[in-house]
Order: sequence, then structure tokens, then C-alpha cells
Amino acid sequence: MTLLSPSSLLFLGVIGVPIIIHILSRLSVKKVDFSTIRFIKSLENNAIKSVKIKKLILLFLRIGIITALVLMISRPVTKGFMPGWISAELESRLILVIDNSSSMSGKIKSMTLLESSKKAALTIPQIFKKNTTVNIIQTCPPRTLYSGNINDPSIPLVINQIRPTVSYDNLWTVVDSLIGKINAMEPIKECIIFSDFQNNVLPSIPFLKNWKFYLINPGEIYDNLSINNLEVVSRIKVPDQLLKLKTGIRNSGNKKITNTPIDLLFGENRVGQVISEFDKGSNKEFIFQAYPEKKGVLVGSVRLPNDDYINDNIWFLTAPILEKINCIMIGSSDEETSMFRLIIDAIDPEKQLINFETREQPIINRLFLDDVDILIIHNPDAVTKAAFDELDIFLKDGGGLIWFSGGMEIDPTYNKYFSSFSFPKAKTMIESGSGMFSVNISDKDDHLLSDLNVRKLENELPECYRYIKHSYSNKHNVHLQLNNGDPLLLEFNRGSGTIFYFTSLMNLTWNDIPIRGILVPLMYRLLILGGTDELNTFPITIGKTKWISLDQNEVRDQWEVKSPSGEKTLIVPDFSKESIEIKNLNELGIYEVYQNGNHFTSFSTFLHPNESISKKVTIKEISTFLSEEKYRWIELDKNFINNFNETRKGKSLWKIFLLIATILLLLETWIGRPISKNIKQ
Repeated sequence: MTLLSPSSLLFLGVIGVPIIIHILSRLSVKKVDFSTIRFIKSLENNAIKSVKIKKLILLFLRIGIITALVLMISRPVTKGFMPGWISAELESRLILVIDNSSSMSGKIKSMTLLESSKKAALTIPQIFKKNTTVNIIQTCPPRTLYSGNINDPSIPLVINQIRPTVSYDNLWTVVDSLIGKINAMEPIKECIIFSDFQNNVLPSIPFLKNWKFYLINPGEIYDNLSINNLEVVSRIKVPDQLLKLKTGIRNSGNKKITNTPIDLLFGENRVGQVISEFDKGSNKEFIFQAYPEKKGVLVGSVRLPNDDYINDNIWFLTAPILEKINCIMIGSSDEETSMFRLIIDAIDPEKQLINFETREQPIINRLFLDDVDILIIHNPDAVTKAAFDELDIFLKDGGGLIWFSGGMEIDPTYNKYFSSFSFPKAKTMIESGSGMFSVNISDKDDHLLSDLNVRKLENELPECYRYIKHSYSNKHNVHLQLNNGDPLLLEFNRGSGTIFYFTSLMNLTWNDIPIRGILVPLMYRLLILGGTDELNTFPITIGKTKWISLDQNEVRDQWEVKSPSGEKTLIVPDFSKESIEIKNLNELGIYEVYQNGNHFTSFSTFLHPNESISKKVTIKEISTFLSEEKYRWIELDKNFINNFNETRKGKSLWKIFLLIATILLLLETWIGRPISKNIKQ
């Protein structure tokens, strides 16, 4: 217990008054002898003894009354977070942090966590002394909104202007950074944080040693289903071909949820629905199937009914549905280029899908890949450094490459180029002699070959007579494999581009692929996968920067970005990177990019995973960077002001001592009352 007015204890000297009175009353007693002494002697063992006890009781009661009253006016309190001896004249610094990240939009009854936090924050100034300097901080974006005296009448306006966002904040990093920039010289330093304290990244070192923290928790979300992801499972994305989409749903609330519709929409049209139920804490995955109706960028979403936290009830999707594939094939002879023309004619006889061009270049000096989606290179004799440099840029920007290895790769001159592209390392040419190598599918669930439109696929797999032996790593995905374990077809990435690598040529002296039924559907799939540019439509986390790659001839065009709310912003391209940089992506939904007023592409944004309602940080975890004497955890409820004051200053006990004094006074009055007796004659 601590006394806020210890000087009041001087009044305890008043206790001497009843003691002195008691002593004086005893000294004033006179002995009188009555004529009939025997009657007095009969009372000696009863009445006189009880009177003495009564007087002692009254003495102690009066001492107790005075003591209780003195302790009452001394303002006794239990030990608080802040020491009770702090002088009222000492200056203090208060940091008020309000978390306005996405998860604070969750509701308890009809009020969001942010709204209830702001309401409580408005009461903070009445708690602190007039000589307190306050800094008001929001977390999204991290910013100090106010610095000044706590009695400034503009503070309510500052607090009320804090708006909800769909952004993510690393709360502790924000607090550490912003408070660290405040040069607080005051002897008293306190920080109040209003947050739901999602389990995000925690500091690994002791935290701001000279500060004391009040962690204010606005409550728990009770009813919440959240969408964890939405992705297109199908790699082939063309009009009128079935798309498979996968989504994950989690019940992060505190109750079982039944009869919940999960809707898949393309644009504003519902194309699929599932009804399901979710136990508390459960996760489920769902597969939707639907047909995209048109070419271009497919815009879709998965939606859940509204609950206590609506930001995670929708997940947006953008995916490219092929319009035209611009393909160039480079071969070393007319025979090679003619064969590929026949293949393309079989794939796209009406020329609706593929713009196809061939070049005869045994020695590839330059590539000139403007407006090219996918490049086929078959058996070159040599490739110059300039061509490799062009190829590198092409792949990093999301281009596709189909390479047929014919032996040039073995030349040590080119090893450094191929290794920098993460190509498998070519070693030597292998020939089967009079026999052949059979070909197997390395994985029966292979995404490239599992649903290939070929009757009895096993019967259409080729036989190989000659190939280039390579060493490869786990970053090379093997689709077709020879019976001796060596790869025939591999897939790997360079930047955002996809490379399909054959270790044998499209030539009957090397294998019989040209006459197998697998040829046309396999090449069709490779062209689609390699020619699909998903770089520009790839979704991005809220708050991150999006890069849109451009062709060289597009960087001088006028570029504009339209946000989900409809706000348009002009973007100046980065000429050196041949791309546009889109910042300040702080809205959830679909962003549209326009080139000279015409739609160019679209991409979606999604919540940071830590802004889904998940496990809160625990007291044990907080204790790893804040010692127990450095913080207090306070629940935000209707008694917040009293709870905060009692936590900070200690609980006031004066009422208890007043009650004690009152009870003792009543007892003293009752015991000390005069007693009338009727003496019977």
C-alpha cells in the first residue's frame, strides 16, 4: 500500500486524546464508604469489572476511528504501475499509438475495434496532468499525427480523423521506429498502444528500455470466416476451356458456422457456388470449375457472406486468357523451319491463336524479340553474347523459350552463358546404337502431361535414338525421362520467364517424336504455357509495389492506373527498366492499367496474411522483449477509465477506511450509550 498524502499521518497524534481522557477519568474516581458496605462488595466482582472492560473497549474503538480517518485522508492506494511518489510538478511524455491496420476493422457488436479504440483514446487526456506532452501516432501508414500539450482542444479532432485501412503494419517495428525518433527528455515516459495485437513479427531484442507500456486490447472477434487464397490450378488458360480454381477457407472465429454459401464470380456474374459448414478452427479447400467466356484479362473473385470482419470475406483474381500468341521459330535449315510450320498449322489451322514466324539462322547474332511471346530455338550452330543478352532480358520480362539441344551446348565456349541461365549442364552426346531408349512420364500426376488430350498416352510416348546427356538439379522439373534415368524434357525458370528444354532434336534421326500422336497436343501446351504472360496480371499484397513490364516501343506511351475506387493516376514509365512502377496500392480489389486510353492489363491486390484474424500475441511472447515491470495488459471495456487509473496509479483505498471508521463509530455509539435500570424495591 502507498500513501499519496503521507503528511496526513501527523494527525495520528490525535489518538492521544482518548487515551488521556481515559487516564484522567481513572484518576478522578473517589472512594466513598457507604454505611451498608456489604451491598458494594456484592457488585465488586460483576459491575465494576464490566465497567472497566467497557471503558477499554471504548478506548480502542476511539483509537481505531481516529486511525481509520487519518489513513483515509492520507489517500492510501495499492501499488500501481507508476510510482506514487511522483511529483505533480514533474513533466511527462506520453505516446498514444492507435493501430488502424486492416484487422482493426473487425466488429464487436456494432462497433469496430478501431472505433472503440478511438472512443477510449478520447478519454486519455483527462487522466494525465496538464504538464504532459503527448504524441499521437497511427500505424497505417506510420505517421506522427500530433505533438503538443495534452490539453490541446484539437486532440479529439486528430484522433477522430484516423481512418480504417486494409493495410498491414508491423506494429512493434512501427512503435520502435517512431518512438525512437522522439527526443523525449522528460523523466516520466509512458506509451499507450490500442491494438488487437495480431501475432506478427516480434522484436528480438529488449524494447525501448526507458519507457513503460500500456497494451490496450479492444476485444476478440467472435464470428469470422476468412478466405486464405484463390488460385487458378489450370495452367492452360484459353477461351471456352474449363478452368480449375482452388480456394481455402478458415473459420478463425469462436463458434461453428453452418450453411455458408461460397460464391465464385467472373466479373459480377456468379459462375459457381458451394454450401458448407465449418467447425471452430477448421480449414477447408474447395475446387471450382468454370469457363472463361472471352479473351483478355479474366477478372474474378470468391466471396463469403458478411460477418464480424468483412475485409477477408473476398479474394480477387486476375488471370490472362490468351488472345494471340506471337511466336518466332529459329532453325538452322529450311527443313527444320518447314517442319515446325506443319506443326503450327496442325495446332492452329485457322490462324486464330498463333502468329507464327520462322527464321533460318545457323549462327544467331541477334534475336530482335519485340512483341514476341514465345521463342523456339532448334539446333543452332552458335549463339553470340549479344543474342544471349537479348534472350536474358526477354526471359526476365516473362517471355517463354522452347530449346531443342543439338550439341552446341557441349562447347566450352558457351558453358558460361548456359550456366548463368540455369540451364542443365551438357556433357556429351549419347547414341543408342542399334537399339533405342524408351520414354517415360516421370510423374503420373505431372501438370503438363496428366490431362493431355491424347488417347492412351503411354502408347504415344516417343522412342529416342540420340540425345545430349545433361546433369541437372532439383530446380529442373523433369516431365519426360528416358528409361536410363536421363531427362528428355525439362522445365525451369529464368526471372519471370519459362524455359522448356529438350535434350534431343525434333528429327527422326534423333527420335520419333515427329510421327507420334503426342507431338501436336504437347507443342500446343508448351506454346500456351510459354506464351502466357502472367507477370503483369500477377496479384500483389496490399502496400507493395507493382511493376508492369513494357516493350521498348511502349515506354513513350501515356500510361494511367485506375484504382478499385475509380481514382485515376498518371504513371511515368521507367525508361531504363522498360516498365512502369505502381506505388501506393492501398485498396483491396482490381487495379486497371491503361495505355493511351485503352485497357492494357489488370491485376488484383490481397490482404497481408497477418491481417487475417488469427492468433493474438501471447503474454509469454511479449515477455521476450518487454519485461514484466515494463508493461501492463488492459482489456477495453465499459470500466476502462477506472481500470486504467487503478492500473497506473493503484487502487484507491480511502473508501474502505471510511467504511471502517463508520462501523467503528457505530459500535462506539452503541457500546457507550447510557443504560437505564429499574431498581425494584
